[in-house]
Amino acid sequence: MIGAVVANKRLAPKIDNLVFLDGVKYQEAWIGMMPQIFTMLLSLVVYKANVSFMNFLTHTFFARFSRLGLYYLFAVPQALVSPSKYLLFALIPMMHSILFSVYIPLPYGTTHLNRTLQDHGYSLVARQESYTGYISVLDSHKDGYRVMRCDHSLLGGEWFPPPGRETQLREPVYAIFVMLEAVRLVQPDSGSQVDVHRQKSALVIHLSGLGIGTTPSALIAHGIDTTVVEIDPTVHDFATRYFRLPANHTAIIEDAVVFVHRSRNKITYDYIIHDVFTGGAEPIDLFTLEFLTGLKDMLSKKGVIAINYAGDLRLQTASMVIRTVLTVFPTCRLFREDAGPSAAKAEKTILSTDFTNLVMFCQNAPGSFHFRRPTPADFLGSQARRYHLLPQHEVDPKSFIYRHGQDVVRKNNSHVLAEAQMQSAVGHWRIMRGVLPDAVWENW
Repeated sequence: MIGAVVANKRLAPKIDNLVFLDGVKYQEAWIGMMPQIFTMLLSLVVYKANVSFMNFLTHTFFARFSRLGLYYLFAVPQALVSPSKYLLFALIPMMHSILFSVYIPLPYGTTHLNRTLQDHGYSLVARQESYTGYISVLDSHKDGYRVMRCDHSLLGGEWFPPPGRETQLREPVYAIFVMLEAVRLVQPDSGSQVDVHRQKSALVIHLSGLGIGTTPSALIAHGIDTTVVEIDPTVHDFATRYFRLPANHTAIIEDAVVFVHRSRNKITYDYIIHDVFTGGAEPIDLFTLEFLTGLKDMLSKKGVIAINYAGDLRLQTASMVIRTVLTVFPTCRLFREDAGPSAAKAEKTILSTDFTNLVMFCQNAPGSFHFRRPTPADFLGSQARRYHLLPQHEVDPKSFIYRHGQDVVRKNNSHVLAEAQMQSAVGHWRIMRGVLPDAVWENW
């Protein structure tokens, strides 16, 4: 027993020394790794700072340049940092592109572009690279209309009136924007009717879909206090400067997701217009269950929302979006902008597309509703509104409930719609190529 204790006392210093030596080795290892750790942390800080700086430049300075111009802005500093005599061979093509390319918004290129377009009966009014793409305004002298473009999509347009026949609002090229104004015509089938004489308020949600401002211009003309949320300042600026969007509205240049998250349960509107089409690729974040629930919270008790979905109704994306809308709002009615293919034709062309605009009118309150018969005052002197204001081609919502499963669009599953979006974008591009001549799409 005594021997064991003595033995333990003799061993203790050695064990302590081993532990101490291990601690020293451990500390030395950490000290040796400090340069690598410091380098990694510094790289992370530099990376984050660079991302923040580039985001700032993108939303301020670079957004005003063409995408081709951005290549030069990055290539020139790179060449200065890593000089080479072979870079001299790049000077001639670079100078040629800067001086003569129609895609760079410099005076000579723009003049040359307009000469090309005028050969086809068109002229460029304005253009600007912006957050959501290449925004431009084009006049058709042959057919007498003006349109706004964002990349490979037309955001809207209006017909030039005959001399001496200027109306309160010009006739829109696309009738679908007129149908959205039918939120004013919704009346519940039972209970108290909507007071048409009370001052109303409206929220118009866009993602470069503000276009020329057809819908908000009409709401403003009807005396409705209108707020427009548009993420792209260039679209709003062009709508005001070139399409006479009235100035007496509240403009919020912000991401709609951020605006709704900040404003829900704080302010309500009698009408909400949700129109965020961007050319075949729908901004799925604005169709999620979470976002639409936020919009529902911003509707008054008897409020009405009109949601425009532009896409191929045969794809999974359409079914999921429509199911999501039907999940959030208690009562909805769906209307196409056209009659659509017949059942026999649809069966024969099962591999083709059914690309159209589908407007979903929904009440915040339960119970069925109808559209009151419009009066001459509702038309605002417009023939397009006389024929297209009242929705006509109704679609049964049940046809979408179980198609392509029963999922709804949420934040955590929106990625599954990417492939379907690609198919929808391709279908939309084919349609757009038939609207304007190829030379116009390829040059302006």
